[in-house]
Amino acid sequence: MKFAVLGLLIERRGYGYDLANRLQERLGPGFRAAFGAVYVSLDQLAKEQFVAESRRVQVGRQVKVYYEATEAGVQRFSRWMRESVGREPVRGELYLKLAVARDEDLGTLRDELHRLEHEALTELERCGQALGSEEDGEELRWEEAARWLADAAVVERLQADLRWLRIALRALEWAAATGAVPRAELRRVDALASA
Repeated sequence: MKFAVLGLLIERRGYGYDLANRLQERLGPGFRAAFGAVYVSLDQLAKEQFVAESRRVQVGRQVKVYYEATEAGVQRFSRWMRESVGREPVRGELYLKLAVARDEDLGTLRDELHRLEHEALTELERCGQALGSEEDGEELRWEEAARWLADAAVVERLQADLRWLRIALRALEWAAATGAVPRAELRRVDALASA
């Protein structure tokens, strides 16, 4: 997060609220940039001397703190852009619950998976609308193309999540009904979900 904030400051100076809004606009609705994380990032960047502060008095006693990138910040941002990134591992509380669920927990998990399926479908519809709003032949500035790529990543991830949720729901149905899940059934459901 902090180097993304630094990248925005390299483009032009700004203050916390402004930076959080700019980052959210760039990333689109699928990525929620926490305003608090932007302020924490600004504090870290200032301590590392990658940004400099300049205070400007606004109306009355209210003071807004503006930040701008330092030369050291520009150099560090360039190094960060060249660093390799890893794929994000699958982790989260849902997977922990699945790993330790007892027979009596299967109904609760099923309800939770249905809720997540509905949530994913709703978000997929919203993000899909954002992707479909441009016209053919239109050229996009890089910032617009980057936003489209972020939206497309969310759509692809949501589609994969939906596919997995449906496999998991089918597995829960088998486990609740028979106490076991045939491997062949998982493969069949996987093939149906990917069709």
